[in-house]
Amino acid sequence: MSSQSVVYKEDVRSEERPSQRTRTKIQAVFQIAHPAPKFSLRLAPKKLLQIQQLVQNHRPVPVLEIWQPLFRKTKLTRDFHERVKLRTGDVYATIDESYITTSTGPPKDIFNEEQHGDGATPQKHVVAAMCQSDETTSTIHFRDMQCSWLASVGTGPVRSYRFIIKDENRDTSDPGRMILQWEKRSKENVSADALNAEQFVLLLIDRGARRKSRIATMTPDGFEIIVRKSSILQYLQVCFDLMKPVVSVTVQDPHEALEMWLYTQTLTLGAWVAYQEGWFNQSRQNCL
Repeated sequence: MSSQSVVYKEDVRSEERPSQRTRTKIQAVFQIAHPAPKFSLRLAPKKLLQIQQLVQNHRPVPVLEIWQPLFRKTKLTRDFHERVKLRTGDVYATIDESYITTSTGPPKDIFNEEQHGDGATPQKHVVAAMCQSDETTSTIHFRDMQCSWLASVGTGPVRSYRFIIKDENRDTSDPGRMILQWEKRSKENVSADALNAEQFVLLLIDRGARRKSRIATMTPDGFEIIVRKSSILQYLQVCFDLMKPVVSVTVQDPHEALEMWLYTQTLTLGAWVAYQEGWFNQSRQNCL
């Protein structure tokens, strides 16, 4: 799954050079909050974590929650383009409150809770389903996209996780043009055995342009997403279009739709990586 055979132009942060004064295109910070341990009999899905958007002079906004079903479920994904069967070992993501984007300002809670068929607990809108195929691969489905990601664990010297767009019309040996990849990197000036020493960076790889760019970082405590270069927005737009968004997404403001898509992809794929790394089972500072 490595891309060592291809020489990419540069591996840079998605921002302009320091000499250029430019407006930030996309920027957001999220923290990960873990549910407090409970030792009661559970008849409802298990909440694994909540991702909260951090905004200056505003309370943390719960935007995405990661769950694990207790039983095999199909009705949770009834709004997906492709019907997905969730098994007990799979996980899924729900939207809580809306993201704060560069154009929307303060959050608006546009999603209303609805009930499970058994009336036991409220069901929030499922936006992604992460289905484990085997020990090293998964398929990640999104409600608002007609295409899915195929996720796999890297085998090279650098710990990495690669996500390619699933396309039935493409040869299985061809990963396609656009790839998202989380790579483990060392943090500067931090001891290797420190609690916050673990860090992954998200790279957007354009095989057509032979270019890769860093667009996000993830630690066990949260995410930072930053995009300042217009060229990176164009690469993201290509990736967005290749995912074949549903009509309800394309009628939004184009920049806002792209920004919200990037947040959901980054947080969901990052959550899958955190799940593989065992971060869900570790005790962290932020608790619900």
